[in-house]
Amino acid sequence: MSSTTDLTLHVLRYAMSRLQDADMNALSVLGLTPDQASTLADMTFDELVEISRLGHLFIDLQIDADRFDQLLERARDEVQSRQVQDELLRHQADARMMEALFGMTTTDVARRRRVLGLPSQPGRPRSPTSEQAQAMWDAWRAAPKDLPDPDRYLHVARSTGASASAVYRLVAECQHTLTDRAPTYPAKTARPVVDLVHHQFGTHLYSAGGSS
Repeated sequence: MSSTTDLTLHVLRYAMSRLQDADMNALSVLGLTPDQASTLADMTFDELVEISRLGHLFIDLQIDADRFDQLLERARDEVQSRQVQDELLRHQADARMMEALFGMTTTDVARRRRVLGLPSQPGRPRSPTSEQAQAMWDAWRAAPKDLPDPDRYLHVARSTGASASAVYRLVAECQHTLTDRAPTYPAKTARPVVDLVHHQFGTHLYSAGGSS
């Protein structure tokens, strides 16, 4: 059986399966009328093989090269994004973080955790010490600036051993403090930036606990 015959046979079998599911839209996209699809469903295997040998006479299969390249790039981006999502969840990213970065709902996050075999998140994360917070902030500032934010959070979580959600909350608070008080801080002062925000860990930064 030639490759063209084999491909045609797969297309016809697909049409038969769509007919069984009453998916008339799929049959219309293939160019088959309901009557033709019904006739196809009544054919024997030998008849299907025989008509498949003539597939080049009634089926025009063609790939749009430009669109294929575009969709291939999109598919690669989607796969890479899912890989980063999974790694963030493995590093204890919470639902609030995943919603902000990827638009995932709490249900989406719970489902993905089950697929990955991850345990449930604790109700309230432990507040980091001032030294741990400073290490996270330093790692964030030292991370490659061309990294997308999700990759950068993951990079810091891996390098410091902190949870991704802890990194996310700390960075958000530090950036908020920098914007409100001194855009160039801490570059022009020896005082650690986390001294400005660490006192808020118990009352503001972690007040919502670890959502899941």
